[in-house]
Amino acid sequence: MAQDLAGRRILVTGASSGIGEGIARACAAAGASVAGLARRTDRLDALADETGCIPVTVDLRDTAAAQTAVATAAHALNGIDAVVNNAGLWRGGPVMDTTVESWRAMLEVNVLGLLAVTQAAVGHLRAAGGGDVVNVSSLSGRRVPNAAAGVYSGTKFAVHAISEGLRRELLADRIRVTVVSPGMVAIEAGGSDPESDLGDRLRDLGSDVSITPEHVARTIVHVLGQPPEITLREIALAPTAQES
Repeated sequence: MAQDLAGRRILVTGASSGIGEGIARACAAAGASVAGLARRTDRLDALADETGCIPVTVDLRDTAAAQTAVATAAHALNGIDAVVNNAGLWRGGPVMDTTVESWRAMLEVNVLGLLAVTQAAVGHLRAAGGGDVVNVSSLSGRRVPNAAAGVYSGTKFAVHAISEGLRRELLADRIRVTVVSPGMVAIEAGGSDPESDLGDRLRDLGSDVSITPEHVARTIVHVLGQPPEITLREIALAPTAQES
C-alpha cells in the first residue's frame, strides 16, 4: 500500500544526490512538504524546480551552520514533523594509510553533523507534538566488511548507539527514532556528492550487486507512514545476492 505523507513537514540532509535525493523525491511524491539540506546549491535548486522541495545549502561539517540551516528549514516549512539524517561521508583506507583529516571529516559529517541537526530539530518536533528522527546508517554499522572500512564503520556504529540513546531520551516526547541500514547501493557513475551518500559507498567491496537509492527511499517513506503507536526501530536492507 502506498504511504500518504500529506501534511507532514520533512527535513532531509544530503538531499542533493543519491539516496538523499531519492528520499526527498519520494517524500514529496507521497504528499509531504520537504526541505533538502546539502552543500551543492545547483543540485538542490534543480531538485526544488522538479519537486517543490525547499533548498537549504549547508556544509554539515560546520555544526553551527547546520543548526542555523535547520532553523531556516523550519521557518520555510512552518515547523518540522520528521528529520531524515541521511548525509554521510566515506573516506576509505586502512588506518595506517589514511590521515587524521580524513578521519575528522567522517566524524564531522557522520556523527557530529547528525547530532547537530537532530538537536536543532527536536524542539520543532516537540512543538508539533511528536514526530520522527530517521538516521540512515549502513550494514557497516553492525560489522566491519574489510580493513579499509574500519574508521567509516566506527562512525556508523556510533550512529546506532546514538540512535538507541535518542530513542530512550525522546520516548516521552512521542518522537520515534529509527535506524535504516542499507547494504550496497548503486550511486551515480563517477560518484556523487561525498557528503550526501553514506553507508553504501561500500561498493569498494568489489561487487556490482546493489540496490538503488529508490529502494532505500521507499523504505523510509514506509517508516514515516506508520501509525503513531508503531515504531520501526531498525531496518536493514540489502541486495538478496549480497553475502556480507
